[in-house]
Amino acid sequence: MSAPHSIAVCWGHLLPDPSRLNTLSADDLDAIERTAECEAMTVGHGIAAIGELLANTADAGELTNHTARDIGWLLQSLGYLSGRLTDVANGAEYELKRRKATEPHPTAEG
Repeated sequence: MSAPHSIAVCWGHLLPDPSRLNTLSADDLDAIERTAECEAMTVGHGIAAIGELLANTADAGELTNHTARDIGWLLQSLGYLSGRLTDVANGAEYELKRRKATEPHPTAEG
């Protein structure tokens, strides 16, 4: 199945839309929040490792323009993914807190 030509394919399309999280169960929201936070942290550490590798490779004179360009696009894509993961985690957290705030609270009268 091919993607429509008018829509660019990107990492973010794999993630739920934060504005539509209100349709999910609390258990799903909790799992999404925890997973998105963990994966965002993993992507961040990966970006840092790529940066270190890039700096060491450049210092050794072993970095070609082609490789630098490819690494630049990879970092751009990973940065976008990290941001989307954070958006999803924040959206799930917000929805969980919103639901908790609107839950009926028992009173002494019953």
